[in-house]
Amino acid sequence: MAKEIIDAIRQAETEAVKTVAAAEREAEEIVQQAQEKAAEVKKEMTKQAREKAAEEEAAAREECGRMLEDAGKQEKEEGIRLEAAMADKRRQAVEAVLAELM
Repeated sequence: MAKEIIDAIRQAETEAVKTVAAAEREAEEIVQQAQEKAAEVKKEMTKQAREKAAEEEAAAREECGRMLEDAGKQEKEEGIRLEAAMADKRRQAVEAVLAELM
């Protein structure tokens, strides 16, 4: 009877060791899968962040181009206005000189 009890205890201990080992392997697999999933998520998030940054950079470059184009148009319009004002002043000066001469 005592031998049967000892054998049963040893059997239970052996099964417990096997169960613990299986649980440890399963835990390691779960941790490994979690690490792999985290790496995938990190990679995807990094990719999305880079794509968004590239889109924002392209939009900023486009806006900058529009601003430069608008500034160029305004500069051209201002040049035309100043040339017209200068021509008017020149005409007034010529008229004043002619008026003095007459």
